[in-house]
Amino acid sequence: AVVSTQSTGSGTVDLQDHVTKINSQLSVLFLEVRKGTCENTGSKYYAFVNCQEDEISKLASNYSAQDFAYFRKMIEQIILSDEGCIHSTDSLTLCNNLGEQKKMSYANAKVLLRGWCNERWLIEDRSSNSFQLGPRAIIELGQYIQSAYGEHVTNCSLCMTVCVYGQRCEDCNTKFHNHCKQRLMSGNLDQVRCPHCKSEWS
Repeated sequence: AVVSTQSTGSGTVDLQDHVTKINSQLSVLFLEVRKGTCENTGSKYYAFVNCQEDEISKLASNYSAQDFAYFRKMIEQIILSDEGCIHSTDSLTLCNNLGEQKKMSYANAKVLLRGWCNERWLIEDRSSNSFQLGPRAIIELGQYIQSAYGEHVTNCSLCMTVCVYGQRCEDCNTKFHNHCKQRLMSGNLDQVRCPHCKSEWS
């Protein structure tokens, strides 16, 4: 499960203290409550994670091998894309190329995409007609993403967490989350500079 939180100030500290205490009790069961951020909105989420399973297998338990192959393809295309997302049309095309699994119908693919969005594995951005990794995927599959696609995955230069969906500095190509840049710029009246190459951002 994954839930969002809007807590600020001391409330966030108190919540994190509770999470730390809960995790100390859950560790013997190989369970953990993890905190993550939605790459699209910057909203904070907490997810209840099974630490004993392989990262990618956490999804497979609720879906068929064919569904699992489709989801793996989605992750791969999103991470390998320059934008960190996949166009809706391209996401449906993927169901025709699932390796050893037979082709999936567009109708079934649409049902799966809707379900994955509801479960926060994916986010649908209707303004760009695309899909991005949801907060649940970032939190629960973060280790898998880094181990499987390490050379294609970088950390945000501002918050130092995994950054799949974001933008790059035009001068040094350093990647960062959109919401991290917005937060940095909103808190500075003077010209904001790239934290890596120090070039000015407008």
